[in-house]
Formats: sequence, structure tokens, C-alpha cells
Amino acid sequence: MKPQKPTKKQGILIGVALITGLGLTLIGLESLTWSESVLWEDSRSWGGFLGFLAVAAIVIGLLAQQLKLTAGLAVLMAATLLALLAGAIGSLLVAAWFAGACSMVGYWCLGKLRVKDRTFLDCFLAGAGIYGSAVGILAHFPVNYPGVYAVALTLPFLAGWRTVVDEGGRLLQLVDRDSRNRAETEFKWLDVAIGVVALVYFVFAMMPEVGYDALVTHLFVPAHMALRHQWGFDVTTYVWAVVPMLGDWIFSMGYMLGGETAARFINVGFIFVLGWLVRDCVQWAGGSLVGARWAVLVFLSTPLTFTVGCSLYIESIWASFVVAGCLAVLRACSSSPSFGKPGRNELLLSGLLLGCGAAVKAITFTVLPGIMLLLIWRFRTWFKTVGLQSLAGGIGLFLATGGIPYATAWWLTGSPVFPLFNRIFKSPYFGSSENFTNSNYNGGLTWDVLYRVTFDTVKYLEAYAGASGFQWLLLFIPALITLFLYRRIRGGAMFLVAVIAIAVLFHWQSYLRYAFPSWVILTAVIGVGLGTVITTQGHLSKLCCFSLVITVMLNLLFINVGRQTPRDFPLLSMFQSYKDNYLQTRLPIRNAVELVNRLNVERTPVAVFAEPLTAGLSGDALYPNWYNIPFLQEVNSIHDEKDIAAVFKKHRVNFIILDENWSGGSCGPKSERQALIEKASEPVAMYDYVSVRKIKDGNRHVVSRSMRLVVDQETDADTWYPLWTTGVPGNANLVTVKFAKTGTQFRYDKWGCPAVIIEPGASCAGMDRRVDITVDHIDTQWKMAINCNGAVSAADTASNKIDMKDQLGVNGITSTLEGKYPLAKLFPGKLEETQPARKE
Repeated sequence: MKPQKPTKKQGILIGVALITGLGLTLIGLESLTWSESVLWEDSRSWGGFLGFLAVAAIVIGLLAQQLKLTAGLAVLMAATLLALLAGAIGSLLVAAWFAGACSMVGYWCLGKLRVKDRTFLDCFLAGAGIYGSAVGILAHFPVNYPGVYAVALTLPFLAGWRTVVDEGGRLLQLVDRDSRNRAETEFKWLDVAIGVVALVYFVFAMMPEVGYDALVTHLFVPAHMALRHQWGFDVTTYVWAVVPMLGDWIFSMGYMLGGETAARFINVGFIFVLGWLVRDCVQWAGGSLVGARWAVLVFLSTPLTFTVGCSLYIESIWASFVVAGCLAVLRACSSSPSFGKPGRNELLLSGLLLGCGAAVKAITFTVLPGIMLLLIWRFRTWFKTVGLQSLAGGIGLFLATGGIPYATAWWLTGSPVFPLFNRIFKSPYFGSSENFTNSNYNGGLTWDVLYRVTFDTVKYLEAYAGASGFQWLLLFIPALITLFLYRRIRGGAMFLVAVIAIAVLFHWQSYLRYAFPSWVILTAVIGVGLGTVITTQGHLSKLCCFSLVITVMLNLLFINVGRQTPRDFPLLSMFQSYKDNYLQTRLPIRNAVELVNRLNVERTPVAVFAEPLTAGLSGDALYPNWYNIPFLQEVNSIHDEKDIAAVFKKHRVNFIILDENWSGGSCGPKSERQALIEKASEPVAMYDYVSVRKIKDGNRHVVSRSMRLVVDQETDADTWYPLWTTGVPGNANLVTVKFAKTGTQFRYDKWGCPAVIIEPGASCAGMDRRVDITVDHIDTQWKMAINCNGAVSAADTASNKIDMKDQLGVNGITSTLEGKYPLAKLFPGKLEETQPARKE
């Protein structure tokens, strides 16, 4: 259909709105201190980012043109190549495996619900919600192993292999048709731009996690599940332990099978799902294809989207469920020529998806008032087509899927929304009878809210100016005017659902991440409105395109203004060989956590006097903050070394992580508290400003074990042999000894654990008969007695103090076990336990 040109008066009104948006944006930009607002670490970081965008655009463009592919397939090829180079192809395959299994389960489930015209997104989201809910139930039991998850993801392919073959064939036909159409049409540079920005997300997914929320919760829970095989739901240790966690359960599936990178790939995958949903919303509302493309590009370039996508937040999963659920309701309410033909049982689908959204975040309930008003307004429509039975079924599915975490919280704490609204539910597990609130974001809705969220963003998010995106001043008002002038009723319906949700939310908390689903829907509204103008010819269309280009450029310039977003562009950190060095510079506590795991073989609790960024810690983390109110109160009450020692003994703490910049929270003056902690412990290793410390002998929980190494064959004088293992699969603290004929030899393994020193002339030198070595292990101290052919060498004690400056080829270290422990397969004897472990 030929696009309808605006009348002269309509064009003037839209043009004035566009020019006004440009003017307000210029005023806001002029008020900024650019050195403090454009937050790239230096010109090298900014240049590296621009260089990546340019190279990616060239590569994708050439692949698409030379191979006659769509831009999407060219991006997929480039992403696969990058994953191969970075060693992340296994994690990428796990994410694809998860997506395929979810689609199969969702296809079967929606078929049982008789949902007509199931799309891939509907099936995928339904399956992801089902898998996540199942993991949430299994989390109560110690059965969460990689094998269990692998079987769960494999069964749908085995049971529905015919469907896989049929749908796979259709997908290949669709790809082939699109490729042939691509060869016959003009090259679409807008698709390349979308692909380039998408590739930025993909690259960041392969980088190590440094985000606060992720390391506190969203990566902590999956890592805990992988290490402990269940989640404790212990609100006395983690106050957030019973909040809705469907997003974390979904991440757990990826983490269990593909590690941290697989979980991050799944997160970015949901960002791409949202981009797809933006396109679907625009097209459903009658928008043009070019308008849909522009809306997707604006969405992906928005700094808020990038903040959510480059770190392991759950907003991507949550918004996917909520936006898809809202779209299903809108489809269910459509029957007139303005709304299109309704689908069957869309209310069942919307109930399932919105229930999954509620199982991810309780903020989902702010969306329900707008949906209820829409159902009341369109009552006659959906009542005639789907009836009350479908509505009742949708409500039932919403309660069944969304009610699981709230029922769990009520059962365990006495409050379904613990720790919120404790004035009402009065749970004994929260330290206050008052409601938990965040007083930082109480701005509410104001007449100038669009300007404020753009340039005064710090009052709405942990971010700086521009984080919400520049489209709200440049594009949003002109798009609304266009919707009104062209009577785009579907776009207006989407606008009302989103705005009502924001109004309800801002009445309670003016926080942009909680409004993320509404931000997604409103971006689609922009695509519907301005897409109508772009398709016309003339000066107004050019002005609209100019505003869109400026919006995307500004969004990319300010893309990293989120406080947890990297200020540099650490492209090399996606390669494994560079990750440790990057973390040592950017977030050394992650390396400290890894060392503690090697030393804390009994997995006793670890006291963390630092930022609570301890994802991957094998023992429970004890934080002296509101996450662990009992521990905070105990630390508050200490006055001397005896007090802090008593606290450590009570909680069986053997190791602590201490940040030298730790403020102490509400625990008192930093110098006094830190001095007591240091007095009760001794240093093990230092990672920049973060230290790993061991509780002194008199203050710690001691485990002793005796082992015997039996060697029955000739030993190689140039070979290192491991003498001590913990018995914990995948975790070994190794004592190593070299049977040397002359000279004192020692070494540190890659974790910094020291070797035993053998003095010159030790009786085992060069012998080829039976060698018995008894190892007594007390935490990180090793005492050894060596008996060789009846002669006993002097007992040697291995120091547990680590000099992190020791490197291969430095300080007399001339030999090493390459990699982890490659010579373990050459181990000439066996390790026998001669005395069971005992606690002293």
C-alpha cells in the first residue's frame, strides 16, 4: 500500500516537534561537562570501540555482498568465527542447545494449549519459562549436576526428532529464500548497522563478568548451584535468597553446562529476542518494515539496553516475558479492522508468559493494571472470540507459573515478598518491622520527565546523563503526534499499556531498570509513528531520518554511561590468556575468590570484608551488611581480637577476603575494625588492594588428614610429582617435590601454592626402590616425613605464605607443571589415606 503523505499542517506540526526535540537535546548537551559525561577511559578505548564498529561494518558488508547473504547470516558467520578464536565455541553451542530445547518444549506445550499460529519466539519463551520453573523446583534438592541438565535438554530432541527435521527444513528454506531475495534487492545498510551493534553485544558476552548485580546475585546463584548442587534458600545468610529467581535458574542451565560465558550468551540472546519483539510489535501495529528496522537499531544502541546486555542482569529475560505477554493480550483483543484478526487462545499464552515474568521479578505486577483496562475496554471483542474459559485458563497459568517463588518465600519466611513490605507481613527473618525501601529513586512523574531521564539520569538509575537514550527528546513526541494524526490505534494501545505501567511504577519507585519492558514497548511505538513519516518522500522524511541518525550516534557515544559498564573496550579480555590479567587490573577480588576456593578445601564459610562480588565462591560468603543482618550485628558488637575470633569460630571461618579500602559499612571506624581483622589473621596472598587472609591457628577451624604416597618404580630425577590432593573433584591443592640429586629445589604451582623444599643429600635422591612419604595436612600447612630404603630424611615444613612475585624463571624457579597438572598422568604410585580426616 502506498504510504499516505501528511497534509501541509500535519507536516508542519511533526517538523516543529522534531526541531524542538533537536533544540532541547542541544541545550541538554551544552549543559554537560563533557570530560565527565563521555566516560571512555581514554582516547585509546574510544578509538578501539570506533575501530571495532568500522571493521565489523566492513566485514559484515563484504560477507553479505560477496556471498549474497542477508546481513543476519553475515553477522552469524562473523560471531561464530570470533567465538572460535576466543575459545568460546563450546559455550555458544550450549546456548544454542538451550534455545533449541526450549523451542521444542514450548512447541509441544503450546500445542497442548491449542495456541494457534505458534511463532518461534512464543515457543522459545514458553519453553524457557518451563525449564526455569523446573530448575527452581530442583534447586531445593542436591541433584543439580551437569549430567541431569544435559539429559533434560536432550530429551526434547529425542522425543520430537520428526518436528526438528520438519521445522529445520522449513528454516533452511526460509534462509535460502531470504538469501535469494537479498541478491535481487538493494543492499540494506540499515541491516548492517543493526548487525554491527549486535556484534558488540556478542563480543562483550565473551568478556569476564565485572558487574555488581551479576557478581552479587545473578552469577553467584548459578555458580553456587554448580558447586553445591542446590540452593540453600537461607535468608539468614543471603537476605535475597527467596526472591523470584526464574532468570537466575535459566542462567544456571547455561552455567552448569558451559560456564560463565554460556550464561552471558543466554543473557545476550534474550536481548536479541527483545529486538525481535520490537520488530513484531511495530509490524503488528501496522508500522513499516523500515520503521521496524529503525526501532530495533534505536533499541540496541540505547545505553540502558547495553547496560542490561553487557552484564548478567535478569532484565533481559524479564522484559522478554512481559513484552511478549503484553503483545499476546493485544492480539487477543484485536478483531476490528483497526486491530486485525484475533488469534485463538492468546490469553492462555499471555497468562503463561506474564506468569513467567512475575517469577523473574515482582515488578511485573505494575504491568497488570494497563492490561486489565485493555481487557475491560475490549471486553466484547475477546469475549466473543476466546471467551471466559480462555481468560480463566490464562489466570490459572499466571498463578501456576508466577506463584511458585512467592509460595516458597511465604513457606520459608512467612512473607510472600520477603524482604519487602515487612510492616505488613512481619517476618521474623528481617531485622526491621518497617518496609524495605530505596530512598534514592523517589522522583515520581513530572511534566519534564523526558528531559530529566535523559540529562538527569542519576536520579533514575545508577548511571550518568544519557543512559536512558536520547530518543525520548528527539523522537518520542514526534512519534506520538504522528500516531494521533494518522490514527494508529494499535500503536496507541501499546502506548497506553506502557505508560500506565510506568505511572504505577513511578508512584512507588522511579527506577528505569524496573521500567525496562515499558521502554521496549515505547521504542516500538517510536518505530510505528516515525516509520509512517520515513516512507513518504520529501523534506519531512529527510528530517526524520536525520533525527534518527543523530539519536543512534549519541546513543553509541554515551553507550557505556551505566556505572557498572566498562569504561574501556577490553577486546582482548575475551581471550582466556588475557582474562586473568584483565581481572587483576579491573576486579582483583575475582582472582582472590579463585585462590580461596583452592585453599578452602572443606568449603567452610568465608568472611568477606569487601564489596560482595564473590560469585563462584565454593563456601558460603558472610557479608557484614544488610544481606546478612545477623553477621552484621555480630561484627558491630566486636571490641577486641577475642570478639572477632569468637565470631570467626562460631561461623567456622578459616579464610577471609579483605579489601584495604573496605569502609566497614556501619561497623565503625575503618582503621579500628580493619586492625582487629588483620590482628586475628595472617596474609596469604595480595591481589592489588584485595588480600586473602587465613585465620590464625588459635582462632580457626582445623582439619587434619594423613596420607601416604607409595612409589614402586624408578623416579625421574627431572620430574615433579603431586603428593597431596584434597579428594574434591576438580579442586586440588598440590604439594610437589623434586627427587633431585643435588641442590635445593622449590616451586609454586599456578595457584600460588608452595612446594616442599628437599635439602641437598636427601636420602631419596636417585633411588629406584620403594619410597614412602607421609603427608600431614592442616589447612594450608604441610608436614612431611620421607622414608626411602629405611633412611628417614629430616622433616620439612612447607610454608603457606605466598610470594606472588615468584614467576617461572625468577627467584630460582626453574621447573613447572605446564597448565594445571599435566604430569599427574605420569604419577608413579598411589595416594592412600592412613588416617581419616579429623576436626580439632
